[in-house]
Amino acid sequence: MNRISFKKWAFHFSVWVVIINIITFYNQINYSSLFNTYSVDRLLYLGILSTLLLLLTIIFIVISTIKKEKRNYQFWTALSCVFVFGVLPALVLMFGYHFVKY
Repeated sequence: MNRISFKKWAFHFSVWVVIINIITFYNQINYSSLFNTYSVDRLLYLGILSTLLLLLTIIFIVISTIKKEKRNYQFWTALSCVFVFGVLPALVLMFGYHFVKY
């Protein structure tokens, strides 16, 4: 376990989270319910995969912090990915309904 670079794996997972979210965004833009009936399942599976990778990123960032690994661009990129794809959407879900005008 001493040879594993947890910040490196967190960085790799965060890059995959960004790629999956770009693919999901592209599929949502091009979604047509008349011609693509299987696209909803694809979006569901990509969302689940993205969530699992984001959780792994959080776990590996925490382990990297506990192991006191040196913080470089991999650590900060993974941490910013967690903030953008994890914390901000959670805050919008919790407090966003106050800003919606009916």
